[in-house]
Amino acid sequence: MFRKVTLVAKMSQATSFEEGLYIGVDRGALLLAQSGTRMLAAIGDFDSVDVRELELIKEYCDEFILLPREKDQTDSEAAIQYAMKLGYEEISLLGGMNGRSDHFLANVMLVYRYKGIVTMQDQNNKIVYLGKGMHYVEREGYDYLSFMAFEECELSLEGVKYPLSHQVIDLGDVYTISNEIYEQQATVSVYRGHVLLIQSRD
Repeated sequence: MFRKVTLVAKMSQATSFEEGLYIGVDRGALLLAQSGTRMLAAIGDFDSVDVRELELIKEYCDEFILLPREKDQTDSEAAIQYAMKLGYEEISLLGGMNGRSDHFLANVMLVYRYKGIVTMQDQNNKIVYLGKGMHYVEREGYDYLSFMAFEECELSLEGVKYPLSHQVIDLGDVYTISNEIYEQQATVSVYRGHVLLIQSRD
């Protein structure tokens, strides 16, 4: 069974793509094609690309999946479900954080919905799901780490500027924003509930 694949969505700035397995999501497929990066698939309604760009995308993908413009799921979720059907267990969504706020929030909800499978990142941010248990968070060049709960959650933080011990946070709480890892690793213990961890750099 395959392990990890990266879904590339729309991004605000150009990036280089390392060797790996990629699926292009709508305009993200164009970024891959323009960089000469081969894709397992390109998936989306492609309403934001012109005919020449569409032909370039088709040239660089093994499978082209055209979705209807009117549908009950986003292009990103369709790509996630496609990757899961192929057997991928780790899915990284690269991009999808700029542009329309509703699209960004929908992508964040996908990290929550597909718990432990989907992560999200761009050049300056990384969002992951943390369930019950002890988690070691590497600094990885990020300046800040924040936590957001979708339901009541109890957690402790060690190795950070503002440590917490068995703190309860709930949906709408924002005082767990902009903490900092002191050295190279922080320890996050989730006793009940679950949170989204957001690592960011300025």
